[in-house]
Amino acid sequence: MEQLDTRRFAGIDLSHGSAQLSIYDEGSRQMTEESFLLPEDDREDYIRTGMDLIVKHMKTERLKWEDFQSVYFSLEDASTGMREHLAQVLPVAFKDRHGVRIITRFRAFAEYVFHQERVVWDRNTLLLDYTDDTLSYILIDQIRRSKQKAYRATRKELDLTEYEVERTAPDRDQKFSKMMRKFLVKNPANIIFLTGDGFEGNWMKKTLTYLCAGRRVFLGKNLYANGACLLGTGSIPLMDEGMILMDGPDMVSHTIGVITSEAGKAKYVPVTSIGREWYNTEGSIDIILDKNQRVEFFFHNTIENEIEGATCEIRDLPSRPPKTTRIRVEVIFSSQTEGTILMTDLGFGSMFPATEKITVFPFKLIS
Repeated sequence: MEQLDTRRFAGIDLSHGSAQLSIYDEGSRQMTEESFLLPEDDREDYIRTGMDLIVKHMKTERLKWEDFQSVYFSLEDASTGMREHLAQVLPVAFKDRHGVRIITRFRAFAEYVFHQERVVWDRNTLLLDYTDDTLSYILIDQIRRSKQKAYRATRKELDLTEYEVERTAPDRDQKFSKMMRKFLVKNPANIIFLTGDGFEGNWMKKTLTYLCAGRRVFLGKNLYANGACLLGTGSIPLMDEGMILMDGPDMVSHTIGVITSEAGKAKYVPVTSIGREWYNTEGSIDIILDKNQRVEFFFHNTIENEIEGATCEIRDLPSRPPKTTRIRVEVIFSSQTEGTILMTDLGFGSMFPATEKITVFPFKLIS
């Protein structure tokens, strides 16, 4: 019997130490993982070195970029400079087909967790990343336990020197275990993921005994690449609905919305949502102006639960009766808390033709 073609998705994670490739086959629901250690002499430009290793592997396995429905990248450093560098490294043919889709490792882990079965994310989930001499963590916990649950993801670092944890010390296991006991008392988690070269070796006897007591613990390398890969299969409904607060660098924590009129009553309509990087956050909506030629905006800081309002007057439009001016509102971020709102006059059919006039309204959000 001829085998049916199924869609495949790729996720790539690039860091100073390694390049990781994950491929998800939608038909078999299988994830293939590859990890490539970067030569120490070639780590200065780890973006280029990592991509060279992945391309070499793909040629060996006779894989082509055209084989994939989408390709997402997660980066250890997702700053503007590194995102631009990746865009320069990628071939034009690749960008024409897949674009340059980049997310942070912080979001990549959240994507991985919330693409799993509900049992994984329905309770608190923790990632410990022990790379070189740095221990960072991502904690996903419920902040609302009603029927419509909401979650917060937080990324921070633990100070290993405070607990006197040293890689080469003979008592590392004992001190690491003691540190985890204190941490998990304040930050309880039911499922724990471990990643990073610091967890390699056979030194975690007491630590694992404690972590595994009443919890599920997993050790893996490709968690970030897996999350980037699974993002291609579709967005997370909870994130689309603004139910996941990503409290970390580059993440948008404000909802931007407008006040419109429906059946004679004022109604708030969100244009953007929270939970994504500012450079991956945008939104648009068409509204009908009433008697006044102005648009009211509300900026909701979901971390502090603060709301700020602003009004933009749209000037120099043709004289029209009420409710015969349609405006397209587009929100574009230029940083985590700043951006521009564009309002384009679309008119109202042939009787009131569009002028295509654009009103520019800069914004700065409550930090």
